[in-house]
Amino acid sequence: MLDIFKNPQSGKFSHSKIWANVACAAATYKFIAAPDAPSEIWAIYLGIVGGYAVARSYVSVKRQEVEQEARHGVD
Repeated sequence: MLDIFKNPQSGKFSHSKIWANVACAAATYKFIAAPDAPSEIWAIYLGIVGGYAVARSYVSVKRQEVEQEARHGVD
């Protein structure tokens, strides 16, 4: 469970991961508290939570590419 709050490389707590997960949890709670929400609210909620996950994965992939290029440039 703590892995969602830690940086996988350093094992330390990540400030950005903590607050991003707190925000997603708060949005999920609020969404559950309003079960009769119209479809537009579903689309917005899923877009925000899903969009965050996609953006985070994209940034992670790009960061790895930059690190690999830096390593190959040094070798």
